[in-house]
Amino acid sequence: MSQVQPRQGATGLTSESWENEGGGLVAETLAGSLGVLRHLTETYSVGGFQYTNLTDAIAQARRMTKLEREVL
Repeated sequence: MSQVQPRQGATGLTSESWENEGGGLVAETLAGSLGVLRHLTETYSVGGFQYTNLTDAIAQARRMTKLEREVL
């Protein structure tokens, strides 16, 4: 039975050799220990535009609907 050998990365932290095949948690752990926070932001798509504010996305959708009715 073969054993996985830890290796030293560029950050000086050791990682298992399999971590380069899908990513380990070393970067997130390091980031967290340094006070880096992760934020997820919702985005809304209307036509070819993207918005982070739902009110703005709805306003654009209404403008596009109004234009479509005027063209027809």
